[in-house]
Amino acid sequence: MRRLAAIFTLLALLVAAPVAAAQTQDPSQGGGGPFSPLPQPAPEETPTPTRTPSVEEQSNTDRTLLFAIGGGLLVLFLVIGYVITRDAREHLPEAERRAAGQLRDQGPHRHARQTKAKARAKTKAQRAARRHNR
Repeated sequence: MRRLAAIFTLLALLVAAPVAAAQTQDPSQGGGGPFSPLPQPAPEETPTPTRTPSVEEQSNTDRTLLFAIGGGLLVLFLVIGYVITRDAREHLPEAERRAAGQLRDQGPHRHARQTKAKARAKTKAQRAARRHNR
């Protein structure tokens, strides 16, 4: 058993030796060791500057964009309102459709004309009394 362990240890050392030797190459031969200085980076190309738009150009673009967005929203709201009212008219029951054309006096909340006239006269008298007591 000890013999087998010694053989495996020797094989592991023999396999690891070339890897360790490759890591510690001589820097003069073109390789860099783990403790050698880093190579200098290649110079990067500087980007060409682009012309920035002036403040007036930006404000005109922004104003135009805002007007376009506002117009789009206005059209959107008009279309939504049209669709909602059309749908409401289509789903209105026939009885309510007929009742919509009637006057209020003809509806379920009608009062006799004399009762309304009496209430108006009473209100007029109260107003006159308030004026007289000032």
